Amino acid sequence: MKTISAELAYFLRGRARQNLKLLMLYTLFLLLLILVYAIMFRYLMLHLEGREFSFIAGMYWTITVMTTLGFGDITFHTDLGYAFAALVTISGVVFLLIILPFGLVSLFLAPWIEQRLRYRPDFSLPSDTSGHVLIFGVNPTVRALIHNLKSLAIPFIVVTGDYQESLRLEEKEDIRVVWGSLTDKKLLCKVRVDSARYIFANLNDTQNVNLCLTIRAICKTPIAAIVDDAEHIELIRLAGADKVVPLKRIIGRYLGIRSTTQGALAHILDSFGLLKIAEIPVYGTPFSGLTLERAQIRQQTGLAVIGVWERGVFTVPSKDTVLSPTSLVVLAGTREQLTRMEQLTGEQAGDDLVFILGHGKIGCAAANFLDHKPVPYLLIDQIENPNCDKHISVIGDATNCQLLRNSGIERAKGLIVTTNDDSTNVFLTLSSRHTNPHMRIVARANTEENVEQLYAAGADFVVSNASVGANILTNILEAKESIFLTEGLTIFRLPLPETLVGKTIEESRIRPLTGCSVVALETEGAAPLPSPSPDIRLEVGMKLVLIGSTHQEEEFCLQFGNKSS
Repeated sequence: MKTISAELAYFLRGRARQNLKLLMLYTLFLLLLILVYAIMFRYLMLHLEGREFSFIAGMYWTITVMTTLGFGDITFHTDLGYAFAALVTISGVVFLLIILPFGLVSLFLAPWIEQRLRYRPDFSLPSDTSGHVLIFGVNPTVRALIHNLKSLAIPFIVVTGDYQESLRLEEKEDIRVVWGSLTDKKLLCKVRVDSARYIFANLNDTQNVNLCLTIRAICKTPIAAIVDDAEHIELIRLAGADKVVPLKRIIGRYLGIRSTTQGALAHILDSFGLLKIAEIPVYGTPFSGLTLERAQIRQQTGLAVIGVWERGVFTVPSKDTVLSPTSLVVLAGTREQLTRMEQLTGEQAGDDLVFILGHGKIGCAAANFLDHKPVPYLLIDQIENPNCDKHISVIGDATNCQLLRNSGIERAKGLIVTTNDDSTNVFLTLSSRHTNPHMRIVARANTEENVEQLYAAGADFVVSNASVGANILTNILEAKESIFLTEGLTIFRLPLPETLVGKTIEESRIRPLTGCSVVALETEGAAPLPSPSPDIRLEVGMKLVLIGSTHQEEEFCLQFGNKSS
């Protein structure tokens, strides 16, 4: 049953809150009207009938007349007095007895009753429900995951213990919700945990442990849990989680990888077996200002240039693409080929210097990653991190440009902006770009709404907590491999569909039909072939490594089918 405070909370949000402001203004109008009538009552009594009454008596008379109580203990005895009393009575009937009750009913009571009758939260699912995804806990990561699940047509249910949140999700966002105690065995049985496809636990670490233990007492349905503190990974596994996602540590690693500017080996994004995906900045390399054809990267190193970044914009290059000093090239190849690239550029990770603005859990994770490379870095935050004894940070306000200059930001080659406030991140990105135009800036977006603003401020890359988390959970659900590049862009590996066997890449028309680009071909027992020629024939047993958006990946499966060779 809902508490009184939960019922009252209805009147403090949404449209009811706006109506409450109107009610307050109307109440103020009534008070002013009563004050005016009280003053007029005293004046008329004194000048028409020679009787003097206090202001309180005037208020008393006005209220009794406006509410039509009319005790009769204070009355006028002149015609003008009778007329004034009639005016007060009529205005009281109109403003107090008609308009006020009507407003209360139409603006508050009727919508509340309608809401109670219209929305009744689910407490269980039909007994034949199966193959659904259960999501415990709601935050921006879950909202991005829900978007993915909707696009993939995968049924899901959100389970929450917050009634108001369940109301908001169901009414405003059209998301199916079950409301109740999250660790109640009866509720878990009612939402059919035993027949669910997957369970995502996105509560705090202590609640995730409790939830996993309770579910494991009922069934063996696979569970993936997002852990807040990486030190709790083993505990949540012991509680029964099949997959544990240390999201903040992963985001810190993404930021760390993207912030390093020297050395291709220090900047490997991810790998598919022997195939490595890496990035290097063009600035300071022999390729700066050259076209891709003249740069001859593939001829000199064996690496394939599969993409070019230009301040957050990704393009698939042609031979005439100019490698500008502000761009970065995305490479595909083996570790040996990346080593040849480092020898060619003559730059190593040790030449780097990275500034990290923000020493929270994500900033700390980024520093841990850079420690292992090793890449020199400088941490700056307003306060000391009480949970970290590994790193020493400069204490100060990073929005103070003088502090950054004194710390040597002009010498920095990379910058990680990872505070908990997106407005601060936008400001720091803009001011740092102005101070050091050639520095590589990687910014964290706490909400997806601020991704574009961070790119506009000058960030080379923006890593969104929600997008990274949703991408990881979607991959877990579908048991597929993919590499997150940036918002809406991934590298993924798929078996060669039967419909493409025997065709060349050009004949397959993969890119015109789906928008995906073939990054590499893999054959069992052989080295991966990056950036294959369009006339290469696709054979049974091959795997395609593709680059594209989630929508383009769906289009690929729709066009060529999921049945592999």
